[in-house]
Amino acid sequence: KHKQPGYAIATISLKPRGGIPGDASSAQIDLMADLAEQYSFDELRVTHSQNIVLPHVRKSDLYALWQTLDEAGLAPANLDLITDSIACPGLDYCSLANARSIPLAQKISERFADLGRQRELGELKLKISGCINACGHHHAGHIGILGVDRKGTENYQLLLGGSGAEDASLAKITGPGFTEDGVIDAIETVTDLYLEQREDGERFIDTYRRVGMARFKEAIYG
Repeated sequence: KHKQPGYAIATISLKPRGGIPGDASSAQIDLMADLAEQYSFDELRVTHSQNIVLPHVRKSDLYALWQTLDEAGLAPANLDLITDSIACPGLDYCSLANARSIPLAQKISERFADLGRQRELGELKLKISGCINACGHHHAGHIGILGVDRKGTENYQLLLGGSGAEDASLAKITGPGFTEDGVIDAIETVTDLYLEQREDGERFIDTYRRVGMARFKEAIYG
């Protein structure tokens, strides 16, 4: 929504299926700059969630804007869904990291690629950090993943219940860590339990807070 009648705030998701969160080609960046000039008073903003915002778009221009974005591969409709994740550079690019973040985010994007499934899960903030410096804000994710070094092997701790919104809270570690594939399986277990347990109108974070960590730990670890 926009406070000015007739306008909207348009978010461009940089989270295509199997893509690197927040990544864009030089041609896509040039295009977004042109679109900001044409449709948004020459203004765009980079968000902490690794997306691009055009803050002042006429509602009458939204369809034309979407058509151009769609042709350029910049129109995945996954804002605030599980594949709209945040991931730090991780071990691929950062000397501080204990584990890789980008390949994990890509695998999660593929596992949950079906848009109908994403929409069924609804608002779900997934955040990945490759070390305790928390550049991916894992501690503030509805589902957070922290990469750790376990005797020279990449390992991933799963956290639940965080929020960086007005209902701020710190996520809690569920228990022992996982391999890369294991943590993706654990996320699927957690989201399946959410769908089973949620009440009308509940987001993932709401169901987690009502049901409690113990029920989720039981599902994950048996």
